[in-house]
Amino acid sequence: MKWVRRIFMFLLILAIAGCGVLAFLSFKDWSDAKEEYDEVKEDKYEADDGFAGFTPEENQKSVAFILCEAPDYSALAWGSSYAVGSDVDGKVQYLVTNGHVVQPHKDDGFSINVVFEDGEMVTPEVVFYEFDENLDMSILKLPEPVSMRHAVVIRDSDTVTAGEKCVAIGYPDKAAEVDSNFSGDISSQSVNSGIISNTNVIPAGVSYKTFQHDSFISHGNSGGPLFDKDGFLIGMNTLGREDTDSVNYAIVSNSVKDILDAYDVDYITSEDYLDDIKSEQAAAKKKFDKKHESDLSDADDEVTEARNKTLVFVIAAAVCAIALLILFIVGNKKVVLVGEQDDGRKSYLVCTKGIFAGQSFEIADNTMTIGRDKNSCTFVFPEDTPGISSNHCSVYFDARTKTFVLTDNGSTYGTYLSNGRKLTKGVPEKLIPGSTFALADKANEFMVDRK
Repeated sequence: MKWVRRIFMFLLILAIAGCGVLAFLSFKDWSDAKEEYDEVKEDKYEADDGFAGFTPEENQKSVAFILCEAPDYSALAWGSSYAVGSDVDGKVQYLVTNGHVVQPHKDDGFSINVVFEDGEMVTPEVVFYEFDENLDMSILKLPEPVSMRHAVVIRDSDTVTAGEKCVAIGYPDKAAEVDSNFSGDISSQSVNSGIISNTNVIPAGVSYKTFQHDSFISHGNSGGPLFDKDGFLIGMNTLGREDTDSVNYAIVSNSVKDILDAYDVDYITSEDYLDDIKSEQAAAKKKFDKKHESDLSDADDEVTEARNKTLVFVIAAAVCAIALLILFIVGNKKVVLVGEQDDGRKSYLVCTKGIFAGQSFEIADNTMTIGRDKNSCTFVFPEDTPGISSNHCSVYFDARTKTFVLTDNGSTYGTYLSNGRKLTKGVPEKLIPGSTFALADKANEFMVDRK
């Protein structure tokens, strides 16, 4: 009766193929219905989303490096600054910094430049300068608006209270002492958190009001921004105690706004920014309510119906496949399953350059995720490591192909192969044992290996 079994097997194969085609078509209907459902649901989510604040990584895009250089190139001085403007997502032309950062240019004839990525320098115009006991501030105007930096959002400093968390961003001198790649671009910035300990301090020798805080800063932070926990500007880092690193002072944001107003320089307040967000949310909510609310229910019904059809055909195909397998087993009386052979070796991530140089880390059965976030990564860099994103990249060993698989998880400064090619976000790249790759640059280089 072999011919009967063969006919039955042939019919089962046809049934599997037919169910597969029908499952594919149903899955396409399911995907289309799900896309329509998401489109309808998106309006509601726009109405429900609130302001989550600006992250330190986002605020780094507002901070720029100020470099002053003596005419005979015998001396350098630098500081930090931040961009102001009327649109968070638009181009900027004005930067704010301390007066003492600009002082070598004004009094000693030093050249002054704003340094961006790839060493690009732009010479600004000093439209306001004051460095005395009353104020330490300067406004710089670029020759034309640029998109390399984003405008900060400024909070009313009178609303700040002691005990609030704060974040200082800038280019401290001490960063250059330990970082051989210090270049003045965003990757050379330091991000340091702390607490506002006093909101009404007038340091000795000056008459302007400051916030006292314990975020770490050094001389190069002068003129850099101090943000609150939501990423709003509340002050400008200006002074520090000589006898300690934990007592520092920032000119309050309202003093900065007074000068910007006097010189007709546009800026964004947190009140206006939040009002705009609320208006956008209200408009989205009104739009959703105005539309036929049954759309979401109808779209959900279509998704459920298409999904159920897909599951039915998948289950039918699976049943036919099991029946076919049983016939095959019965007909051949034995089944030999050939799987992957374990060669007894283990997979390792070897650090060839960087703070972990010379160390090897076993890549277990699961994917190894590399970055600065200890909650989501299995291989964690220190928080202040330049160029390393919170969730930078991931790597695992594929026993089937005998290769390692490297994926960039959307890092800010990229993941690079040994030939210098930058990985595309989310696109896996196969590496043979012994291959190397780098995070951000050659300063953080790793090799994948089998031992």
